[in-house]
Amino acid sequence: MKSYSVEQIASKIQHTNVNPDLDREGIRSLCRDCLDYGFDGVMLQPCWINEAKTILSGSNVKICTALGFPMGGSTTLSKVNEAKNVFDLGADQVDFMANIGFLKSQMYDEYYQEISQIVNAAKGKVTKIMLEFGMLTEFEKKKAAEIALDAGVTYLKNSSGWGKGGKATEEDVQLLKEIAGDKALVKASGGIRSIEDATNILNAGASLIGTSSGVKIVTGTGESLSDY
Repeated sequence: MKSYSVEQIASKIQHTNVNPDLDREGIRSLCRDCLDYGFDGVMLQPCWINEAKTILSGSNVKICTALGFPMGGSTTLSKVNEAKNVFDLGADQVDFMANIGFLKSQMYDEYYQEISQIVNAAKGKVTKIMLEFGMLTEFEKKKAAEIALDAGVTYLKNSSGWGKGGKATEEDVQLLKEIAGDKALVKASGGIRSIEDATNILNAGASLIGTSSGVKIVTGTGESLSDY
């Protein structure tokens, strides 16, 4: 098993707080954490992109936001328009929720078309699909990941970490890494709350970690900002 320094792990973390009751000072604190600890990016709701841009201006911290979250049932058009909007606002990356209903209905063409249209709307910027493995069978996990890969996403992501999306497991990350090959990367989210968790998930094949426990992971103290 490969070992990682605290700094290396920090550089893989997308520091996350997408709670609906998060206020402006909470966003500012989230962004300052990224600067203080060397996190890869901040993950926040779209309405706070401009606030993050002000604080993170001149830094290498990426501004990431979530689309179609947390249910995934928005129309394809609304997701596409939201993708265009958040990139126009200054987001660097988007994590978007898959339409689980399409997948479970075996509406594979509709599932593919939605993902493909979001990827096209990104115009080369980073897209990460939240596959919500906690709601899928083993067959559906593989099918969802394969379709998303064919549609051109940058990252396959096991879960949003919210609700029924499920927690990151080494087995699920290994599955995504196997499917992704050299065509995409893997982001892991859900229940990653310690340096041991982070190390295991990185060794399983993840390139990025989404967590609200970034500060706790790299310092060994503090609380998670949410269940994410």
